[in-house]
Amino acid sequence: MVKLLIPLAINSFKEIVRQPFYYVILFSGCLITLMSFAFTFFAFGEEARMIRDMGISTITISGILAGCLSSSLLIANEFERQTTLAVLSKPITRVHFVLGKYMGIITAATVLIVFQGLALEIALIINKCTKISSGSATASGLVDYVCLLGIYFALLQTLILTAISLVFSIYLNMVANLTVCFLVFIFCHTFSYILPFHSNEPSIASVIISICYIIFPNLQNLNTMSINEIIASPGLFWHKGIMAQYIVYNSLYCAVYCIAVICLTVIIFKRKEIA
Repeated sequence: MVKLLIPLAINSFKEIVRQPFYYVILFSGCLITLMSFAFTFFAFGEEARMIRDMGISTITISGILAGCLSSSLLIANEFERQTTLAVLSKPITRVHFVLGKYMGIITAATVLIVFQGLALEIALIINKCTKISSGSATASGLVDYVCLLGIYFALLQTLILTAISLVFSIYLNMVANLTVCFLVFIFCHTFSYILPFHSNEPSIASVIISICYIIFPNLQNLNTMSINEIIASPGLFWHKGIMAQYIVYNSLYCAVYCIAVICLTVIIFKRKEIA
């Protein structure tokens, strides 16, 4: 199985990085991150936090956009060009096809996120060095570990939305797929505000809300607002192991959710007739 997946993943990765949109997203995100200095004139001592939050948000949007565009390109466009049948005529099952495409997509998205994350860290280091030269800060803590955590959570969101995009790519074209994924992204980040959960009120509404909480991914735990709320708790985040628990919980949640969505994609793909 590995011998079949690796060539598929490599070919998918090469096909993505040859596309112009990939470099447009990559360099646009880096440019926006480095231009974030222009928005910190009225930050009043919160320049680093503003740069970090803007950079992490930019990286998240860029990674999700690259993942969803890539899935539409590799899945939906192949159905339109009717090249999927040629691939499946070889000793490659539909499971290999889906997994290979997903691995190639997340590899390309990871490379993009790493490069943009490096640009964000450089921006934060420049801001730190500016404060050191002015005497308002010390040289300790030059690397922003909270930024690294935000970049990692941006990658987790990209993995989840890319897996969801694969499901819709089987039946939707690129424009429809991007629209649905965008709506899912917005809805999942505001889900707890739209449908607040009340466990003390057993009713049909609470059951429906519970099902929705299971079906839709909990992206609110992975955004910058949640990270800042945990960091703002003095003595809890870094000194009592809350950080490790938070990272492990969200990593496991992302892995389980992605596996479930990929399995759903395989089931749907097996039922699809390819002309």
